Amino acid sequence: MTKSRLVAIVALSLFCLPILNAAVLAEAAPVLSHKAHLKFDTETNHVVVEDVVLLPAGLEELRLGVGFELTKITSLDNAKVDIASAVEQAEDEDGPYQRIIIQRIGMRNGGLVRLNYEGTFLESVKDVVFSRENVGGEITATISDEGIYLSSSAEWLVWAEGTMAVFEMAFDTPVGFETVTQGERTLHQETENGLHTRWTTTHPSDGLNFIANRYFVHEEPVRDGLVSQTFFLEDDARLRATYMERTKAYITMYEEMIGPYPYTKFATVENWFPTGYGMPSYTLLGGQVLRLPFIPYTSFGHEIAHNWWGNSVFVDISEGNWCEGLTVYCADYHYKSLESEDAAREYRRNTLKHYAAYVKDPVNDFPLNEFRSRHSGATRAVGYGKSMMVFHMAARMIGRDNFLNSLRVVAADHQYTEASWSDFIDTFADAGERDLGVFEEQWLKRTGAPVLSLGEVEFKGDKVKLEIRQESPTYDLDVPVVLVTAKGREEHIVRLEGESGKFTLEGKGIKQVAIDPDYHLFRRLHQQEIEATITQVLAEAEPVFVMGGATPRLEAAGQSFATSFTEDDAAELLTDGALVAGGHSNVIMNPDSVLLQRLSPKDLQVAGKMIFLGGKRYDRAKYDLVFAAHDPDDPAVTHLVVLCDSPQRLEGLANRVSHYGKYSWLMLPVGSGRPDRGNWTPGESPLLASQTAKK
Repeated sequence: MTKSRLVAIVALSLFCLPILNAAVLAEAAPVLSHKAHLKFDTETNHVVVEDVVLLPAGLEELRLGVGFELTKITSLDNAKVDIASAVEQAEDEDGPYQRIIIQRIGMRNGGLVRLNYEGTFLESVKDVVFSRENVGGEITATISDEGIYLSSSAEWLVWAEGTMAVFEMAFDTPVGFETVTQGERTLHQETENGLHTRWTTTHPSDGLNFIANRYFVHEEPVRDGLVSQTFFLEDDARLRATYMERTKAYITMYEEMIGPYPYTKFATVENWFPTGYGMPSYTLLGGQVLRLPFIPYTSFGHEIAHNWWGNSVFVDISEGNWCEGLTVYCADYHYKSLESEDAAREYRRNTLKHYAAYVKDPVNDFPLNEFRSRHSGATRAVGYGKSMMVFHMAARMIGRDNFLNSLRVVAADHQYTEASWSDFIDTFADAGERDLGVFEEQWLKRTGAPVLSLGEVEFKGDKVKLEIRQESPTYDLDVPVVLVTAKGREEHIVRLEGESGKFTLEGKGIKQVAIDPDYHLFRRLHQQEIEATITQVLAEAEPVFVMGGATPRLEAAGQSFATSFTEDDAAELLTDGALVAGGHSNVIMNPDSVLLQRLSPKDLQVAGKMIFLGGKRYDRAKYDLVFAAHDPDDPAVTHLVVLCDSPQRLEGLANRVSHYGKYSWLMLPVGSGRPDRGNWTPGESPLLASQTAKK
């Protein structure tokens, strides 16, 4: 075949791509159009790629991952390009990459270019960690008989800063391997050597992830033009039915709440290693997480909500990542709000407790406009928790209906383009007809949280005079003040500007006054407001692990517990059984009776092989107990006590405990059942005053 004939065929085939979408978005980010073919060999861990890309004019460079060897670049104007002169090795804050210099391939004004390259990938998945507060050990690419996974961070398709892309992707995979990526599967054809599939996206996105494995694939309609799919490694009819039902329920809810679902499918895809990712039109969940009984009713909805926030309305990262906090507001927090006011209140309280634990040291704090992604407990506390609370406060300021209408406006105006914090704040301001400049400045551009205190309080008849104080630097706050009266609870909103404010409120037969008792403000909690929780120990940078009087086998299990709890092989176990002072959390495994009694709250009694807790009796042969307790001499320090006599159980206990950080105690049954759990009662809040105890 002549060169000109080859050029003509490739150029003609690209008319199948959704190029018109690029024209529609001419005023938005430039759009690359990919028509690529990938052929995988799992025996050699190898992939061969041919990608024909329609480039917009004005690009300076393309990026390609360092794991690939470019074998040919063909400019459809200038024939074959000299790779050595056109490609440089480069590095930036995201790491090393290959820079393809546009000017040197003669494509400065845009047009079609064909890239041929290949690579070998076999990243180990055995150390992948996803479920803990500190996300780590993630991989970018692996090709093996276990499965095929290509993350967009592997840069397996060329891209350029500030661009979006649309894709027509063809994949040749071994026998039995089904493929999944975003968009719509338009071809599914068995061949002599395996399977040939084609996936097409009609809307721009900021990256492409791909996975393939030996899936059982099922599909059901949600409504006209939308299907629900499952890609599971086992043909589990009950599990499939649960996720199909939940998919339909969540999409129906979010279409009413935010607007039309932006894609033609939603697929629930099982991964063979731990992940919890939400991509445009599908989610990729590790098999163990997928099968946890609560996931379809909690985290799964969070991933579906991401199809609006983050996966079709993209993040303008220059002002920080808003989408995690908004997705939490629309998913995790929203589900609690639907459950009950008490459940929503407790969620807000746990959010503030999480911040108090992980951002105890100011060095771990940062403003929301600097949040990029979660990689630690502190980044989650700010980027997810504080962000969610900012949206909650905005909703209270402008009213729930105005707030939801604002979300619909942003979702419609910025679909398949980027949105920033400013876009949301400006829309909220318009809807509420108020200036939110100070709100934006103090919540998005500053670190920290307000610290409130209650000054003088005077009850007089049906009036109460009170002073509210705050530490410097101060915030402008709409402070909820709740009165307990003869008629019940009454909420009042007072405006606090500066270090203190004095207010007079009226109510029939006032018995009590409380400042923000329902945790509507993002603020730093007082120590008295926080009971001891497991999170406070998980957040400790260097906990001390203690065990005494144990057999060598139990000590070895205790060391394994310490290593797993910290995710650090250097974790050390002390074996003298003594509590170590000095401001650090201790994890005390099987303390002696004197130390156990000293640390046990009044609600807990341990008598020989029996445990009495929460009005129930437990046999230590059938249950292991984990509980958090404040240090008797220093309430700012929290310790963790572990009662487990079985070396085999103790080794795996840390991973189970890490899922339940918000609780004070866990009674873990032998095996894999869900634990009984609960919280100690916190002390009386210093933000509360009663008529019987005048302040």
